[in-house]
Amino acid sequence: MKYRADIDGLRAISVIAVIFFHSGFNFLSGGYIGVDIFFVISGYLITELVFNEIKAGKFTFKNFYKRRISRLLPALNITLLIVLIFGFLFYDNASFDSLCKEIFFSALGAANILFGQGVNYFAQDEAVRPLIHLWSLGVEEQFYLFWPAILMLLASLKLKKILPILIILFFTSFVSASATVETAPLKAYFYIQYRAFELIIGGIAALVMRSRYFEKLKITDNKKEIIGLISIPLIIIPMFLFDNNSDFLKLGILAPCLGTALFIMFAYQTTVSKLISSAPLVFLGLISYPLYLYHQPIISYLRFFKPALNNVSTLFIVLFLSIPLSWLTFNYIEKPIRKKVNKKDKKSKYYLISLLSGLFFFAFAGAFVAKNEGFNLRFKLLNPFAYQVNKQYATTFHTHFKAGINISKTEHGKILFIGDSLLQQYVYPFMTAFNIDKKDVDTVTKGGCIFLKGVRFQKKFSDTSCNKLRNELYKSDKHYDYIVISQAWDFYDGETILNFGTKNSFARWGRFINETIEHFKPLTKNIIIIGVHPTVEGTSKLKATIFLSEKNYRKNLNNLKVTNLKKMIESEVFFNQWKKQDGIIVINPIDIWHNGKAFALHNKKWSFFRDRRHISTASLEYVAKQLMNISNLTESFTP
Repeated sequence: MKYRADIDGLRAISVIAVIFFHSGFNFLSGGYIGVDIFFVISGYLITELVFNEIKAGKFTFKNFYKRRISRLLPALNITLLIVLIFGFLFYDNASFDSLCKEIFFSALGAANILFGQGVNYFAQDEAVRPLIHLWSLGVEEQFYLFWPAILMLLASLKLKKILPILIILFFTSFVSASATVETAPLKAYFYIQYRAFELIIGGIAALVMRSRYFEKLKITDNKKEIIGLISIPLIIIPMFLFDNNSDFLKLGILAPCLGTALFIMFAYQTTVSKLISSAPLVFLGLISYPLYLYHQPIISYLRFFKPALNNVSTLFIVLFLSIPLSWLTFNYIEKPIRKKVNKKDKKSKYYLISLLSGLFFFAFAGAFVAKNEGFNLRFKLLNPFAYQVNKQYATTFHTHFKAGINISKTEHGKILFIGDSLLQQYVYPFMTAFNIDKKDVDTVTKGGCIFLKGVRFQKKFSDTSCNKLRNELYKSDKHYDYIVISQAWDFYDGETILNFGTKNSFARWGRFINETIEHFKPLTKNIIIIGVHPTVEGTSKLKATIFLSEKNYRKNLNNLKVTNLKKMIESEVFFNQWKKQDGIIVINPIDIWHNGKAFALHNKKWSFFRDRRHISTASLEYVAKQLMNISNLTESFTP
């Protein structure tokens, strides 16, 4: 297959767009389209390569996968090694556990499947998501599993019969994606069946260029120049117009995909092609694969240590570090290994086995750490103080309960808790404060889920169907003495709650709260609503790491600060309106955490917050005591 420098130039544009996007530049809000351009290019190159070999009688699956392994695994193994070591040294148990799940799936070429299941947003942030970008590698690797086999099956047919079949496959994938993005956006974004159409576009371009009809077109150089000029705006403009709220995987996404296909088919050796074939762009295109792999971990670690770093500084550091590393990887690791693996001698298989063994090691390590809930033993052996921090930061809810719907089969219960992960943290303090036995507690709770009646909820973060859990909740006719409702009232927006309305205030929750109260009033004596919870800055410096010292931990306790005080005050007026109703008790968390002079965020020894939103085990005694000090709440629990 003839090498085309302009395609490497196009790769460079794609990877730079992605890096700008991940670095946080708002003007390139659609920079994620760079991945879609990669998909089209990959579809074209793989189809061209495989089809050429099939027609020449040289294609074998063994050689194909040897080439893919030698191309993809060197930089991937390096990435996974760096990420695993960093996580071991700097992540607490929860973050390391989550990271190693991602390492496991990434090593198996299935990161997209993991991310398509959803994640608990409250337990994650970009600082502990260095592998989020490997979903695209999962899509490509899965494409490589079935695409050569399809081409082999179709190879006996004439091109005029093959192309209609590929067009049908394209439309099947695209229409499925457009339909699924409404009901299951994460699956539509990450799963191979919904992204295959972009790779198939590249495959169609490759086969169209081989057809007699394409030869008969006899497009003049002037027309090629025009098509080349048209293709670039189709690729570039969406990078500036699209954003996270765009109707992705609908007609709009076809613009950059078709622009890429037009460029590949018609722009070769045109003025645009020569410009994109410039030495700097070709250089970046040649190292684009390791550059893509390395940039996100670097961004992640910068935000881990310097969360307030601006996007310009982030971009500069990322490029300064990732470009040399990528060049070194490409020239001194990837290229030599590819040559050795693809040699037809006995040694080649040892290199191949070594690459695969590395991948299996990371899969095993990821599974081991995930199974051992973050490998807490590392702290016990290497940093006993960090081990104590982890004990204090354990979640009281997950120690005693399971997420999901847990309603016992008795006709009457003492108390039911309903809400997301912020509700979960008050379950055990309630039990402690009012001496409630675990067998008398029912829960319907899941991180990232809304359970208010009437909500049209679009799952974005949870790995369980929130709507299914909510439907089961409202089918139950079990009676309770108390029902407690809470959630992150100041977090969810119009992308999650589809029938929220236009007002950007707490008032948007009013009708859902009223519908929920009306539903539960016949089933309980008391409904307890917990309002807006504090958001605390400074917790990242208090998380357990191999290097955490007791001195720095105690010092940083004084740097904890509530950042949403204004919202907490505003929410009091909103939630207090339900105090007037009989059987409704409103708890404003500001009354729990503020003593009239300042917020109580630690006990001088341990932080009451294990992250920005969630409280720690160390706060249990304090919160239970504060709950007992809320007069109307205590009176309701007094026989």
